[in-house]
Amino acid sequence: MLDPTSWRAPAAERRPELEALRAHPLFAPAARQAAAGIVATYRGNAVMNRLLNDRGRFILSMLVLALHYEPPGAGGGGLSAGRLKAEAAGLQVCSPGRAVAMLGAFRLLGLVESMPDPGGDRRLKRLAPSARLLDLHRARWRHLLAAMTDLVPEGAAGLAHIDEPDFLAIYIDALIQPFREGWRLLDDVPELAPFADRDAGIVIALSLMEAGHDQPPLPITHLARRFGVSRSHVLGLLRAGEEAGLLRRPDPRGGALAEPALAEALNDFVAVAFLMQAQAVRRACATLGQAIPSS
Repeated sequence: MLDPTSWRAPAAERRPELEALRAHPLFAPAARQAAAGIVATYRGNAVMNRLLNDRGRFILSMLVLALHYEPPGAGGGGLSAGRLKAEAAGLQVCSPGRAVAMLGAFRLLGLVESMPDPGGDRRLKRLAPSARLLDLHRARWRHLLAAMTDLVPEGAAGLAHIDEPDFLAIYIDALIQPFREGWRLLDDVPELAPFADRDAGIVIALSLMEAGHDQPPLPITHLARRFGVSRSHVLGLLRAGEEAGLLRRPDPRGGALAEPALAEALNDFVAVAFLMQAQAVRRACATLGQAIPSS
């Protein structure tokens, strides 16, 4: 298993790990299970769509968790508006002003809440992720870990420890590390460029992967309603995917079917997600002295 710092390296250095995962005889059903879990746990929001795209919202919400659940000894002082602004700007996720706006939206939606400073300093305005925000992420992690269990032992180990606070702190820190290293999804799966930075782009693509070639195309109206975006937005995504050779649209007025090239790219996407999860579980278990049973 690659060292977590390998996300700084060129994608070609990670390719053997991804190919090894994809070569497993049970990868195909595991990938379908993971895709279904990611789609099921996606939560779109029209207000937040206007503030930041899916990638930005995902990284920002992960930063909220990472700053709050910093491993012991990190000495950062927990989650605050100032720290979140600095991290978001440093990672080029968004401007400091946009980070503040997103933080306000998180608070309105009950995803972030105020908390007293552990040291009793009333001047410090500390924040904390709500149980709801953690549960949203943990539901997706559980889907991914469950899908991995037949492929690598880290899947079962992660499921066994995902509710333990000490494990969670290190696990979350490991999951955010690739993004702090400057990694982007398109580094490893450039074929997903038509979808990657568009609202609901990846989950719409995964939905098409789920549908398969033996079913009629999912209607544009269904996709728009399911993922909280406009029909014109979905149509633009489908047209971009068709132009890239990733989709086929039997009826120009209707939905689309995944071409083999899209299935290949999405399998790479799932393999990347599995690799990140496995590394995070391995790091947390190693730090805490928890054994990972061999597969």
